[in-house]
Amino acid sequence: MKKTFSLILLTVLICSCEFGEKKPAVKLEESPEAIPKFVNYKVESINEQSGPCQTDSLSNQCASFFVEYPIITGMLSPSATQKINENIKSAIFDYAFVSDKPESFQSLIKEISSEYTKILNEFPDYKASWSMEVNSDIIYQDSSYISVASTIFSYTGGAHPNAYQVYRSYDLQTGEPITLSDILIPGFEDQLNEMAEIEFRMLKEIPPSQALKVKGYFFEGDKFTLNDNFAIINRSLIFYFNQFEIAPYAVGPTELELKLTDYVNLVDAKGILNGLKN
Repeated sequence: MKKTFSLILLTVLICSCEFGEKKPAVKLEESPEAIPKFVNYKVESINEQSGPCQTDSLSNQCASFFVEYPIITGMLSPSATQKINENIKSAIFDYAFVSDKPESFQSLIKEISSEYTKILNEFPDYKASWSMEVNSDIIYQDSSYISVASTIFSYTGGAHPNAYQVYRSYDLQTGEPITLSDILIPGFEDQLNEMAEIEFRMLKEIPPSQALKVKGYFFEGDKFTLNDNFAIINRSLIFYFNQFEIAPYAVGPTELELKLTDYVNLVDAKGILNGLKN
């Protein structure tokens, strides 16, 4: 018995010397899947200032502008490329303006700078800086469309700044903005709004028996209606209601997601989203 135990102990010692201590298993990192790309684009940047910024150490008298927006550079037809680039800027200019809708970012910057200079000339002790910031980028790409989100922030005097979020999707064949009529069957409006109101009430915790205006939300005729500020992201429609649009400033904005898998019966089989029908 003693010889047998000695033999086992000797075998264990030999194995320990030969193989050493057990090392932890090496965990192989999985490579992330490549995100499909259907357009080439670059991000254009503008960063400018006006007013006595250089001599104002506290920057109390300065108008600053920071703009970033995408420019399609390839993988589409020239006409679609031009259309999308024009429409991206046009959608931003619907919300970023002083008096009239600008034709370009430079004309917008020039107008704001001019207005700010007038204020400083009339009121030399005016101590409020103005600013305009635009951040726009492509947030989703599909073989048939791309979706763009643009955030616009501005302060040009007053009690509080203005902030807007703009969602748009663009047809890669035509370059035009996609509307609900482009992707849904004719006569979709009533059913879509009714179903979307259920989602809205769940989001805001408003029971069906309570009028929306009781909670501070105002719609024409107190009837919930979706707007046209939306984008297609994967298999959802993302709608955005900006401040003041359906509620007072203090309530803030509202983002509402409608999962298209719940609205398959409304999807047009001949439209861009026809894949959902399969």
